[in-house]
Amino acid sequence: MAKKNNPNFIPHIIIISLSLLIFQTCSSHHTKHTHKVNQIIKVTPYIIDYGNGTIIRDPIATPSYSSPPNTPQVQSKDITLTTTQKYQLRARIITPARPDPARKIPILLYFHGGAFCIGSAFGWGDTTYLARVSARANVVAISVDYRLYPEYPIPSPYDDARAALNWIAAHRTPNGLNLDPWVAQYGDLNRVFIGGDSAGGNIAHNLVVRAQESPSGSPVEITGLFLAMPYFLGSKRVPFEPKTIIYSPNYRIWAYVCPNCKYGVDNKYINPFGPDGPNLGRLGCKRLLVYTAEIDELRGRGRWYYEKVKASGWTGRAQWAEAQGQPHIFHISKPDDPATTKLIDDLSAFVNN
Repeated sequence: MAKKNNPNFIPHIIIISLSLLIFQTCSSHHTKHTHKVNQIIKVTPYIIDYGNGTIIRDPIATPSYSSPPNTPQVQSKDITLTTTQKYQLRARIITPARPDPARKIPILLYFHGGAFCIGSAFGWGDTTYLARVSARANVVAISVDYRLYPEYPIPSPYDDARAALNWIAAHRTPNGLNLDPWVAQYGDLNRVFIGGDSAGGNIAHNLVVRAQESPSGSPVEITGLFLAMPYFLGSKRVPFEPKTIIYSPNYRIWAYVCPNCKYGVDNKYINPFGPDGPNLGRLGCKRLLVYTAEIDELRGRGRWYYEKVKASGWTGRAQWAEAQGQPHIFHISKPDDPATTKLIDDLSAFVNN
């Protein structure tokens, strides 16, 4: 897992920070098409949407392992969770290198960040991070490569999250279809945790909410929810948010990825406290850990989420931690920083109670 052993590692420029994503619009013609393109939307510097079906994503944003890594600490592989006529839902599974089948270990279903339009479960930074989590926390980590905008509009990522949870639940039936032997042999279906960072934290929250609100309930009991610097917004400033938050590029990003969402930035997907937001008192898990970063503009709403859950009457155990002096998704951008090690240690303690 060392940087020098990874031919695709590009130092200092691999991070997808929501605070760095800026829209630029202009009128243009695309030379490969005969019709006029009214807008070119550029999410600098990682994605250009020409508005005519042409999407360019810079691979620098997510340098990847072409094949899953195996080290003395972990083993990993890439699998297909579900297949439809239009797409395959893929994931990367990482486990400790030598798990004991006689002692089941927790399952961590995880969602990467990237503003719903970039990022990958197979990215170098996310894989490095989850490999450390798997080894330290002794978990089966399943990183979902959910569908991205604009090829797949919202709520596609949320649907993929539910499909991934259903796939895990299918392992309760020994003769079920498309079962994975690692999950079946090593995973404890009574200790399932949901987690994610940035947009992935948003997806994780919504998965737990949707599972709880579903008429059939959650397909598995969810033990805990881990939100690392979650991507939440809203039209009204909340405590702990700076006054300048209304100028944040994050608002323009949401308008791009969900242009027709009801209530805009107060839509239930992006604002847990909006007009059609969920009843946080019925959050469908037993434990919650919210992790924020001191110099991340999303920290205020993440902290407020923790406070609102605590005040909601929810009967679970809520925790909040903040990395001092750290930016958004520092645990991906700075894998060797002591703050990243502490986050992984805190997540390990959370999972293992």
